[in-house]
Amino acid sequence: MKLLILFSFVLLLLANPKEIVSGKLFCRDFKNGKFTLINKKTNKKYLIQKSQDLQKEEVFDLSTNKKIRKDRYYKILWKSDCQFILTLDLAKSQHDETDKYINSHGGYLCTIKKIEGKCAIIETQFEGDVFSSEICKTQ
Repeated sequence: MKLLILFSFVLLLLANPKEIVSGKLFCRDFKNGKFTLINKKTNKKYLIQKSQDLQKEEVFDLSTNKKIRKDRYYKILWKSDCQFILTLDLAKSQHDETDKYINSHGGYLCTIKKIEGKCAIIETQFEGDVFSSEICKTQ
């Protein structure tokens, strides 16, 4: 029995040694789970839940920690493990003309540029504007 367990563990290591030994995260680890994004410029905290093709965002005021708007839902179209497009799910989220405009022009192009520990730097582009944010995996 002990030999069978040891053999299974060795096979697992051989199948994916870097991930098991280092515990390092990769782009694909940011496709599913719970994340936090802090925007100090706007004084907001975003709690993000991702599944393969859907993202839910809750937004809180950093100073009061109170929720400041209704949840927003985005559809995710993965172009690669490190790049995806976000479009607001208009059926599930309150929206305005700006949201409709963004969706009609392809949505936000997001690229995971760098991963450090449990956090990733994501570059978001729309019509030539680019901004970076850091999201950290919480689960």
